Amino acid sequence: MKFLLLGLLSFGALAGIKHAPTSFMANNYKVQYIDIIQAQYDLKFDIEHEEVYVTTQFEFNQKKEGSPFFDLVNTPQAVYIDGVKVGQKLISTPDKKSKGRIATTTVSAGSHTMVIESKLVEGVRFQNERRSWGNVSAGFFIRDLKDRMFLEQYLPTNLEFDQYKMIMNVEVIGTKRHHSLFVNGSLTKITENNFTVEFPDFYTASSVFFHLVPINRFTRWYLTYPSIDGREVPVIIYSGSRLHNKYLKEKAWNVLAELEADYGAYPHDQLIIYGSGLKGGMEHAGATETSLISLGHELQHMWFAKGIHPANGNSGWLDEAIASWRDKGHQSYEKPFYESVNLGAHSPYTRKTDKRSYEYGRSFMAYLDFTLKDIGRTGLKDFLRTFFENRKYTTVTTEDFKTELEDYAQMSFGEDFNQYIYGGTVKNKNHKHHNLEEDFENPHHPKVSKKELNSII
Repeated sequence: MKFLLLGLLSFGALAGIKHAPTSFMANNYKVQYIDIIQAQYDLKFDIEHEEVYVTTQFEFNQKKEGSPFFDLVNTPQAVYIDGVKVGQKLISTPDKKSKGRIATTTVSAGSHTMVIESKLVEGVRFQNERRSWGNVSAGFFIRDLKDRMFLEQYLPTNLEFDQYKMIMNVEVIGTKRHHSLFVNGSLTKITENNFTVEFPDFYTASSVFFHLVPINRFTRWYLTYPSIDGREVPVIIYSGSRLHNKYLKEKAWNVLAELEADYGAYPHDQLIIYGSGLKGGMEHAGATETSLISLGHELQHMWFAKGIHPANGNSGWLDEAIASWRDKGHQSYEKPFYESVNLGAHSPYTRKTDKRSYEYGRSFMAYLDFTLKDIGRTGLKDFLRTFFENRKYTTVTTEDFKTELEDYAQMSFGEDFNQYIYGGTVKNKNHKHHNLEEDFENPHHPKVSKKELNSII
């Protein structure tokens, strides 16, 4: 497999590795989180045999000696480190709340190559009713409210803290039927069933949008959106009907104009809107699979969630709080409706967003808006615009947000975050409210099963 390494493999490019969880022992192996510099994914969709073969190659840095961590929900067939075949093992994190994989070998600190052979199991459907005219559909659709529901459902990857360039080579064999690929990267069509995609180097495991379908599926609109910075941003809208596309386009243009006025120019090179018909939706970087109702919520995430990425599960509340604050008309409250809740102080190995982030997080954003206005600042929107400009295309934590907020306001928010975000001590011990994560559901990012996700591919 040919692999072109772009960029230097040096510890100077460690990007989000500072946000990696603490190393730990598992099954007598010292687990070390790695910094992927670049990944190449070769995907071969074999329609005749109804199999998808995947070869992944990581060029990565490892800071200390130990067993490199990666993740893939489906068990890989083989793993190689620097050309030598090694074992792999599914392990649990110290809090027992999540899992991942390690190469069962000891790797020295420095630069290395990992090759993983696997098969794509989730998110793929074959139709082979006519010999040599079969087709395949595949979609990498993510969710953030359940553990291990990002790219690791489909392909080997790292945790959300890691940003790295990805290259995908996609080939469909065993059919005469042509296919289309909707993807949020730079797409080169080599033949009607052979594609290469390059994704930006700020993408994480929650960024990639990938949807492979037969050429005649969906009604597609190819448009451009006039951004306030003078760009004509390429837009693809596709769904089951022209009428659905029309409604999606009208709403998208209105929301984008609003968001650009609030936070600056649209931050991605393209926009893909898949009107899936599934309840709610989900944002990807410069793309969304969404219902019409949730489109505004998902477009807000193009700035906060996929223009700035959460570094881990304890940071995911931020972008949901901001988007939910917009959903309710940018309210301003003298204080949050609740006394205390833990949205951002779960285990450091947490990989999902707390479901209370929508309601509780929205209320906290309304409180921040009131507080900023009360001290003579313009309000939360102005701070968020500054925060976005400072942190664009990076991964951030709750503490990053707090630090920038305090610099902006020239005041401390330590007690507020301790009480309202980290679940610290409250004055009124008799105050009652729902505080169980299971009690909360959100119409824009509802609980969705893998079966439901597979139904829209």
